[in-house]
Amino acid sequence: MTFRSGKFRRQVRGGAFRKVRQLWQDRAVLAILVLAPAVVFTGCAGVVGANGPQSSSPPQAAIQVTPSSLNFGSTVVGKKVSQTLSVANTGKISVNISQVNLSSSQFSLSGLAMPFPLPIGQSSSFQVWFDPTSAGNATGTLTVQTDTGVSSQQVALAGVAAMAPAQINVTSTSLNLGSATVGTTAKGTLTLTNAGGANLLISLISVLGNAFGVSGITTPSTIAPGGSAMLSVSFSPTIAGNDSGSITITSNDPQTPTMIITLTGTGTSAPVAPSITTQPASQTVTAGQTATFTVVAAGTAPLSYQWQQSGVNIAGATAANYTTPATTTANSGSTFDVVVTNTAGSVTSAAATLTVNAAPVPGIQVSSSSINFGNDVVGSITSQVLIITNTGTASLTITQVTETGSAFSDSGFSLPLNVSVEQQTTITVAFQPTATGAASGTISIVSNAPSSPTSVGLTGTGIAATLTLGISPASLSFGNVTTGTSSASQNVTITNTGNSSVTISQITLSGSGYSMTGGSAPVALSPLQNLSLSAQFSPVAVGSVNGSISIVSNAGGSPATVSLAGTGVAPAQYSVALTWDASTSTVTGYNVYRSTVSGSSYTKINSSLVVAIDYTDSTVQSGTTYYYVTTAVDSSGIESVYSNEASAVVP
Repeated sequence: MTFRSGKFRRQVRGGAFRKVRQLWQDRAVLAILVLAPAVVFTGCAGVVGANGPQSSSPPQAAIQVTPSSLNFGSTVVGKKVSQTLSVANTGKISVNISQVNLSSSQFSLSGLAMPFPLPIGQSSSFQVWFDPTSAGNATGTLTVQTDTGVSSQQVALAGVAAMAPAQINVTSTSLNLGSATVGTTAKGTLTLTNAGGANLLISLISVLGNAFGVSGITTPSTIAPGGSAMLSVSFSPTIAGNDSGSITITSNDPQTPTMIITLTGTGTSAPVAPSITTQPASQTVTAGQTATFTVVAAGTAPLSYQWQQSGVNIAGATAANYTTPATTTANSGSTFDVVVTNTAGSVTSAAATLTVNAAPVPGIQVSSSSINFGNDVVGSITSQVLIITNTGTASLTITQVTETGSAFSDSGFSLPLNVSVEQQTTITVAFQPTATGAASGTISIVSNAPSSPTSVGLTGTGIAATLTLGISPASLSFGNVTTGTSSASQNVTITNTGNSSVTISQITLSGSGYSMTGGSAPVALSPLQNLSLSAQFSPVAVGSVNGSISIVSNAGGSPATVSLAGTGVAPAQYSVALTWDASTSTVTGYNVYRSTVSGSSYTKINSSLVVAIDYTDSTVQSGTTYYYVTTAVDSSGIESVYSNEASAVVP
């Protein structure tokens, strides 16, 4: 820092003169060096270089599914609709898509063979299907997952399933009620059927034609899907001659909201001989079932009926329909007709044929003719499921299940066990060896299937129990850790490497500054099951510290020990070294000022004048930026203005 020559001037104040020396300052340059001890840091999140922090974290995996939600709208039950989803690799490393999770069985997917690789920045599309099985709102979620456990966000799935609409069917859209004597009534029937998937609502039935009437269905009336209802139609002529009319049926069938059935009939003044309007229909039944034959006849009432089997009158069969006794295969091929008679004559219907099929034989099929349990520890129990399927055409009844071999047992059922056609049932078979060595046995299943009994072979081998634990790693080194801070956590994995359950009764930690989580005991580990411990080092003093984790169990070699090592180091100390150019004027010394705000709020940090042209500030703190200026002071204590400002960044 340099002073220029002083100038004097006189100033009168209070009748006195005094001499004032004014110091002028050249712009001096401050040179700053931030000094810090050589310290090696471990466990840091990044490495700070000359151009700022540089991350040392490994590349991250990330996937994203678009769009974030799918709404399939309304779909009729039994139909499938699809939409497209895309999964993209938005991370910094390639990934393998290994799994897609759907929370609802009413949604499925296609077009995505897994596992498959997905490079950085690439995407792949696949189809999501809405296949409703029942009416109502359906919701679910979809999540895509990589083989490293990274999951996408949940995609919301929604749809509405609607039943197929109602559909009205009628046996005929025209009905001829034949001839009826004036003053009498002829009758006929129509069958209404709901062939749709929703309830059919019959809201109105109206008749056109004074001679015709309907009954049997009151409105409003509901017919369930697959159901039917009988509509009775009457013809009551008041004069002789041909007559016509119609029935109008109004319903909620969206395709045929209004159905019209034409009606015809003839009024006569004399009795009309019978006529067959609906012939008996041939029937096919299974042996043991009955068959019903029906005829519809017109003519002057009253009408009488006599059913015949193969031309021979059947006693008591004198109604418009006839139901046979329980049939046998010997009845197959028989014919049935009916003679209809009134005062004007008689008529014989066409013959209907009866076909009787043999009763159905059940079948049995097991999922495997033999079950091998492999190697099992003596005293343990393992089980497998035996699936039994009815492959026949009648119900399968299982009356007995027995097993041989003392090490084998069965459960999960009660007798008798009935299995419907094409259905399945299961039996749980267990193996519990009591000694080492091979064991064998059988299961015998007795049923009403022709192939009964059905036999399944059983084998297994008893082996001795082994109790071992694997510890990885066997030692942990935390390196240098600053006192008053904590190291990064390190994990120890304890694995049951034997073939039987191992009980860990105690896990203890020793060594100053060490801590542990996840080591609760007692705990039992099944074969191949893991237990993870997490250890951390928080030194309170400078120097090396050894410790250990002791694991006490019923496994061989207990207790197992994991050694711990770490060194506590003192916190880093920082200082800022300042130098400046000497003043060309005669000065006594210099003052050093510091601020954390550039250009203002400076505070003097030296306790006495600095006679040299350098100064070390040892009171700085890590993570702070400081701003420095200096002044020169002459022998009269007069101080110059501030020098130029210099800054120092303390890491």
